[in-house]
Amino acid sequence: MTVASVFALVALVATAAPLASAQEASAHGEAVPVAQGATAAPLASTQEAFAHGEAVPVAQAATADPLVSAQEAFARGAYAEAERLAQEGAQPPRLGAALYLVGLARFRAGRPAEALEALDAAGRAEDAPEPALWNFNRGACLYALGRFEEAERVFADAGTDATLARVAWLNAGFAALDAGSPERAATWADRAAPGASEREAVQVEELRALVAQAQGRTVSGSDEAYRQGLVSFDAGQFDEARAHFLRAAAEDPSSGRARLMAGASAWRTGARSVAREDLTAALALSLDPADRSTAHQYFDRLSFGLRASGPGLQLSAGASGGFDSNVLQVGVAARDVSGASSTVETASAFLEAGVGLAARLRLSDTLFAHLSYGGSQRIYTLEAVRDYSLQLHRAAATVEWEAARRVRMGLSAGGDLFFTGLADFRGLQGSVNGWGWLAVDESELTSTRLDLTFARKSGLASEFDYLTGPRLDVTLSQDFRLPSQSLTAWYRYREDRIGTLEQETTADTTGASREYVIPFGWTGSAVGASTRRVFGPTFDASLDAELERRGYLRDSYLRVTPLNGSEEAWNLRRRRDWRFTLGASVSARLSRWLQLTARYELLVNRSNMDTRLEDEVGACTAPDYLCHVYDYTNGNYEKHVLMLELGASW
Repeated sequence: MTVASVFALVALVATAAPLASAQEASAHGEAVPVAQGATAAPLASTQEAFAHGEAVPVAQAATADPLVSAQEAFARGAYAEAERLAQEGAQPPRLGAALYLVGLARFRAGRPAEALEALDAAGRAEDAPEPALWNFNRGACLYALGRFEEAERVFADAGTDATLARVAWLNAGFAALDAGSPERAATWADRAAPGASEREAVQVEELRALVAQAQGRTVSGSDEAYRQGLVSFDAGQFDEARAHFLRAAAEDPSSGRARLMAGASAWRTGARSVAREDLTAALALSLDPADRSTAHQYFDRLSFGLRASGPGLQLSAGASGGFDSNVLQVGVAARDVSGASSTVETASAFLEAGVGLAARLRLSDTLFAHLSYGGSQRIYTLEAVRDYSLQLHRAAATVEWEAARRVRMGLSAGGDLFFTGLADFRGLQGSVNGWGWLAVDESELTSTRLDLTFARKSGLASEFDYLTGPRLDVTLSQDFRLPSQSLTAWYRYREDRIGTLEQETTADTTGASREYVIPFGWTGSAVGASTRRVFGPTFDASLDAELERRGYLRDSYLRVTPLNGSEEAWNLRRRRDWRFTLGASVSARLSRWLQLTARYELLVNRSNMDTRLEDEVGACTAPDYLCHVYDYTNGNYEKHVLMLELGASW
């Protein structure tokens, strides 16, 4: 019996622990697969789980009295007490669960023959344990009894469970080796290797080294250095691991997997530039498909832009509720053009739901794509503003090319559709847009980016014709990155050349008609910054702020047509606005898929256009009537939005 296989056996006998530890690793995304990785890691990770008391040994154990006391005794290593208590509770309908725990306690107490007897009895009970874990632990008992061929077959049966497959295959390999068949052991190692975790690779290489020894083959210096590197990597000694991997690469310059793991070790120490160099070298060498995929995964983690997320599919959905203090300002366009006074009710609670779908594609080593769709519906509960309820659909296709070592270029095309109202549901605005950018990643901490966006917008109903026109954005931004915080600062120039609204108002006492002529096109400059802080795996917070100066392209005025048919232009005024926006959010991850987010948004608008502003005496006289009483809207306003959202993503 080999030392390595005894190690594996002791760990694997612990019932539910291997399964629990594998699920935890997957849930937290701890392990990127490693070069030539295999599956023996759960052997080591299970030992850790028991050392830290993480796993209660109860694949099928019931949680009600009296088995709870037996489970607690097992967890603290009191195996004799656990056996006694479990035997006391060995009655239907929990007979199988109790006998299963009896078997585990006996094995831990060093009595594998009696443990196997109890496990077999548990398998005959009506509440028999789950087959894969049951076989898994029977195999451990058989192995401890020196019945290696039987143990190999039983471990193979346990491998039908996807969660335990690699662990079971690896132990089947150790059993085959001790049964005198290194050929079968090598087959099991090869089967276990693809897609293995970092920890599992250590046991794979150990098994392969023992197979080579049994076959009389000499293990090369490169292979031995690589194995030692995996042992150090598994122990968290990443500097030492990298030294071993580099020695393996020096002895075998064609070994892409050694350079790959050197890069993985450097990444774990935070040496991103060194890791990138090692991974670049690895990708230029011979790698099998699994190792090449692993190298790409590490490279993705070291990259920026589209590549940073890696390939995959994501589905998201969310539901939220909140309060909006100024519904009339909806964000698509200012729709308060009625001269409304401050007494008009503009605050309402709202409900919102949304869905999203995204696909991230790796088209080549340097070309990446992102396809996305998102839709949302906001419904205001106040009857007076329910027509301002808004529905949005947005789709985009994006590609990004890594043109050089630190240079990225991208193109995107997409479109938006806005609808408004509920009972009178109708189109508000549609747009198509094109977007291009150039980004330079000067270092691992900073990036500079220039974006150019063009959109063509169109009002979807005659009442919204004034929303038709082109928009041009030019944005220059600078990113700063720290391990747990990021900061982006930007400057943006925008031209929004949408149309003009002509809105009739009340006639005066002479019978003259009046129409507001309201141009909505404007140009503006904005500066802003955003930051995001990560507080461990559960919480994060973000803050965004922007200050914008808007100058409108044409004068607004009041068109007055007396009864004689002549036309007069009153109150010619060029609108100018200052806008300040602030957004803050705090998120808590409730589970792997669920996240709870609280958001606050503030918009403060200050304008020279406001019916509530006072004028000097005599300003509102012929021929210009240049006074605020004839302005078309209250341009000085604030908007507060509070929202609580529960989101899910898969």
